[in-house]
Amino acid sequence: MKTKLMAAADRVILAAGYTKAITSLKSVLLTLGSAMGAVMLVYGGIKFAMAFRQMDQQGEHQAVYSVVAGGVLVGLSALISALT
Repeated sequence: MKTKLMAAADRVILAAGYTKAITSLKSVLLTLGSAMGAVMLVYGGIKFAMAFRQMDQQGEHQAVYSVVAGGVLVGLSALISALT
């Protein structure tokens, strides 16, 4: 017959199994978000340089949006990983 302490320990072990899967998923998503943000930052920087060279103001604006979106992705990934 199980005591209350043994039953509580079983529940903790089961909960740890569920949280391990969630933690793994979180780390994969944060890594993907950070990598995609870095790619967007580089792509936006190259796009901006090309638009600046051609004196294309519309292209510059679109490139700045790409850089900002990449920065937001990288920043959110860093913030979430720091908070958890």
